[in-house]
Amino acid sequence: MRKRKYKSRHNKKRNTAFLYEVLVQEITRSVIGKDEERKKKALGICRGFFNKHSLLYREREVYKSLLAAEGLERHFVEKIVEESKKEYGCLDKKEIFNVQTKLINEINTRLNPEVLNYFVPHYKNLATIAQILNKELPVKERILLEDKFVGDVTATDPIKDSMEPTDNLVYKTFVENYNKKYESTLLEEQKEIITRHAIAFSDNGVSLKIFLNEEIGRLKSILDTSKEMDFFQEDADMKVKLQEVYAILDSYKEKENILEDDIIRLLEVQSLAREIGS
Repeated sequence: MRKRKYKSRHNKKRNTAFLYEVLVQEITRSVIGKDEERKKKALGICRGFFNKHSLLYREREVYKSLLAAEGLERHFVEKIVEESKKEYGCLDKKEIFNVQTKLINEINTRLNPEVLNYFVPHYKNLATIAQILNKELPVKERILLEDKFVGDVTATDPIKDSMEPTDNLVYKTFVENYNKKYESTLLEEQKEIITRHAIAFSDNGVSLKIFLNEEIGRLKSILDTSKEMDFFQEDADMKVKLQEVYAILDSYKEKENILEDDIIRLLEVQSLAREIGS
């Protein structure tokens, strides 16, 4: 008997994790584009709707738990799915809908409706999770989706979004346009640190501090290698400058709050490290 393929009832504008992702993209674009007004608006909306005391923050945490299940053994993933469904079941769905409506309106009026059309690379996974959690979807369809999700995230190879040809075209266009505008001015590691700093409020800067710890270790490793270069050995001034850079990196250990000036200094060190390593 041929299996009937169900028709997706998913609406991306009602996917809280998707709304968060496009806001993060808007913040990143405004920071890189040095558009202070746009950044303040996007950050204000994100802080207002995704702070730790908000309903949408709690819903997004359920999505995060399921996304984080990738690579675990099947029985662990199944437990995470069950617990996530229970946690999601305790949330007020009517209130979530109302808050989402307010958020969509804020994005449309204070930013731009085009923000909701941004491409999110792992969108297919977010859509699948939304359908697993959606009790309005027929039971059989939800079980089939859930079984596929569990199978995908426990596979030997990390799951990859199965994008349709149109999605590939959208993604390619997005990447090409983005790189054309920013590739010549920012390194990948610089984009990463700017993004983490921009959204640090979402987890009290924990993600940023973890990244900084790893990135500073990487930068120091490059500087350690450069010490033996003739360029630094033969020039006393350059030796002094190198020690100053070490001091800058060490100073981050003592900082409780990372300010924009700190980020700018680190971006400069990243550029120096890239030049040394090239």
